[in-house]
Amino acid sequence: MRTVRLRAAVLAGFCLLLLTAASAPAATILVYHRFGDHSSMSISMAAFEAQLDYLEQTGHKVISMEDLAKYVDEGRNPPEKSVVIAIDDGWATVMRAFPELKRRNLPFTLFLPMAYVANPYCGATLSQADIDALKAYPKVTFANHSFSHSPRLTRDEAFAREDIRKSVERFRQVIGHDTPYFAYPYGSRSDAYTRMLGEAGFKYLFHTGDEPVSAKTKAGAIPRIAAHNLSVTVLASVLRGHEAMMAKVQPAKEAAGTLLSATPPAGTIPHNVE
Repeated sequence: MRTVRLRAAVLAGFCLLLLTAASAPAATILVYHRFGDHSSMSISMAAFEAQLDYLEQTGHKVISMEDLAKYVDEGRNPPEKSVVIAIDDGWATVMRAFPELKRRNLPFTLFLPMAYVANPYCGATLSQADIDALKAYPKVTFANHSFSHSPRLTRDEAFAREDIRKSVERFRQVIGHDTPYFAYPYGSRSDAYTRMLGEAGFKYLFHTGDEPVSAKTKAGAIPRIAAHNLSVTVLASVLRGHEAMMAKVQPAKEAAGTLLSATPPAGTIPHNVE
C-alpha cells in the first residue's frame, strides 16, 4: 500500500511539474472607468491603490499598450505576469488616479469618447487642460472610444460611419495625432462596424472578454476585463484563472509510449464582471 501511495504521489508531482513548466505567459488588460465617486462604475482610490500594491508585490509588470501591440503583431506571448491598465470614457476623475499612476511610473491607456472630452459643456469629463497635463506624461497612451458612445453604432451603418469620421477628426484636434487603438463602446461589435473601423485605420480593436492576451490573440479582437469592482482577492483569482487558461501541457512521451496531459479544472475561471 505504501508503494502504491508513493508512486501516486510521484506521478502527481510529475504532472504538476509538467503543468507549471509548460504554462505559457500572457497579459491581462484591466479596465477602469471612474475613481472615487458614487457611480456603479467607480473604484475607490483606496481599492485602486490596493490593486496596484498587489500587482507590485506579486511580481506583475504593467506594460504599455504599445508593447502589448508588438506582441500581438508578432504572434508572441507577452512576458509572464504582464498587465495593461486601461481607463475608459474620459471622466474627470481620471485626474484623481493620475498622480498615483505617475508616482508609480506606470503606463496606462485612455480610451476617449470624443464628443465629451475637452468639451466645455461637459464638466464631468476631462477638460483640454486635463488632457494637456496628461500628454506631458510620456507613459500615457491616448486611444479612441468612438465619438458618441451610442448603442446605435452596431445597428445603424450610416450613423456608425459618420460617428467614426467625427471621432477621428476630433481626436486629431484634441490629442494632435491619430491612433490605431479603438475600444468598442459597451464591448458591442458587429461585422459592419468592425469593417468600417478597419477601413478608418484602426488596427487594434478591444472588446469585453475574460480571456488573457496571448500569441493566439488577433489584433481585431483583443479582450479586456472590467476591474473597478474587483477586490484584491477576486483580482488575484482572475489573474490565476488567466494563468490556468494558459497552462497547456505539451504531450510528454514516457518509455511505454503513453501520453501525459493536464487541463485546468472547470469552473475556476471567473466570468467577466462588466
